Amino acid sequence: MKKNTYKIYTLGCKVNQYDSEKLSDRLNVAGFSVAEKNADLAIVNTCAVTQTSMAKSRQTAGKAKKENPGAKIAILGCWSTIEHETQNTKHKTTVFAKNSRIPDLKADYIYGAGKHDEFIKRVVSDFKPEQSGDLRVEGCESRDKSRYFIKIQDGCEQFCSYCIIPYARGRMKSRGEEEVLDEIKGAVKKGHEEIILSGIHLGLYGREAGNNLSGLLKKILLIKNLGRARLSSIEVNEVTDEIIGLLARKRKEGTVYICRHLHIPLQSGNDKILKLMNRPYDTAYFRSKVRKLRSLMPEIAITTDIITGFPGETEEDFKTTYDFVKEINFSRLHVFPFSAHERTPAARMKDPVGDETKKMRAEKLRRLGHKLAREYRDKFTGRKLPVAVGNVKNGRCLGKSEYYFDIELDLNKIKKNTRGDLTGKIITVKV
Repeated sequence: MKKNTYKIYTLGCKVNQYDSEKLSDRLNVAGFSVAEKNADLAIVNTCAVTQTSMAKSRQTAGKAKKENPGAKIAILGCWSTIEHETQNTKHKTTVFAKNSRIPDLKADYIYGAGKHDEFIKRVVSDFKPEQSGDLRVEGCESRDKSRYFIKIQDGCEQFCSYCIIPYARGRMKSRGEEEVLDEIKGAVKKGHEEIILSGIHLGLYGREAGNNLSGLLKKILLIKNLGRARLSSIEVNEVTDEIIGLLARKRKEGTVYICRHLHIPLQSGNDKILKLMNRPYDTAYFRSKVRKLRSLMPEIAITTDIITGFPGETEEDFKTTYDFVKEINFSRLHVFPFSAHERTPAARMKDPVGDETKKMRAEKLRRLGHKLAREYRDKFTGRKLPVAVGNVKNGRCLGKSEYYFDIELDLNKIKKNTRGDLTGKIITVKV
């Protein structure tokens, strides 16, 4: 009997990637199988963080329909949460309301972020596959087999003026410590030696239950056969002394460690713009935190996000940001021209910046980012570093260093006693 097939299209952040991977595992357990095209069920896990991301979500929905002409279409994630939806009971299909920014997009299923349980139950009821296991599925495999992503937290209550995510993801909610630890132990048994902790507001993990991220990290560091843990992103005001101490602690061979790499979103290097963004820090605070980190770990990798062309950003304001980025000397930049959702306060602010100016500023910062990244990586030339081995093809792959840059590996040149299936393993190589 032919299995029902599915294909998932994922946009947006690492949390979305994790959600899609877990959804894939649950569908597999339910008796579905993956298809490259002409699937019976096409799922688009959407993003709504900016107007650009919503446009990409809409384009991807169209692509899913084209590649899977006979499929039932499912729209999941933040985009579907934000947009108004109505139920067309006559045709048993969900369509976005007329006042939505996504007119005429029809879908068979629309479920918001965090509604996967309801979606799975509905799909199983409709398709009636040959279910082969428990639909709950405790863990999930990353499609990048080298490292294991685990979502430990969802939701955000920071309400930055440009961000729609608190409305899409809702209030903060954290997974229990034992549940997280059990999933990590399961990943280790499958051969993963690096795990990445992810969340919408990772630094406030456990706050609702009186727990915290540093407490969880201490327990993760005790897991046998795990190589290392990495934080996906954390706000600067949540990089506590306790977390810094765990990152900086002395290492003994064979012990678990936390990667000396932090992705700390800056968004702007200008205090006026930071205040308009409703960010919970100023540049002086950001600078002092970075100095503290580097005083204990001079080589720590610090990566960041920057938004250019925020309403009210003058050329002088941008120059302040540019100079601050140079001063902090980030090891990598992610740069985005301002493109907020129309329902955020920032979309209604005065003094908008023109599209061409936004793009020019973004390009200037990207060029700086490439220069800083090269200079940072060059510091490690000739040194031996532990790297997590990626997906191997013809004996070659990319390995991820502790400091977040990639190293190209030729496994054919690695000693025979370390050969075999190295995907997901941490090995030491010369840069």
